[in-house]
Amino acid sequence: MKMNKSTIPLALIIVQISLLAVQFITGMIINLFAPMNIQPYSSYPFMMGYMMYVFSTIPLLSFHMMLGIIIGMVSIAMLVISAIKKDNKILILSSVEGLFVLMAGISGINFVLSGLSNNWLSLIMSIG
Repeated sequence: MKMNKSTIPLALIIVQISLLAVQFITGMIINLFAPMNIQPYSSYPFMMGYMMYVFSTIPLLSFHMMLGIIIGMVSIAMLVISAIKKDNKILILSSVEGLFVLMAGISGINFVLSGLSNNWLSLIMSIG
């Protein structure tokens, strides 16, 4: 069975949209139901201790973060495959999508380090 030029990137796009939907829903659940009175990172001497504290307080956050890493890896796979296949439309779209995923990831980490209290970072994370 021969696959045409955009079969694999199209399958990755469907996987990516599904993962992004789950990511958005878990983010909304965390935003609505997680305790938002977490101390910011500056009150802890070590980053690992702070992340252990946050993940023990909000267990769904670790799933949300790992899902974000998987989304980033799928984004890189889409970029590489579309570059190999020389599919310029998918290459441009996956580049833009990768930048948005990176923007969401960086703002998400900074949101957690702010003690889940910076609304601007939350907004950037949800847009990304």
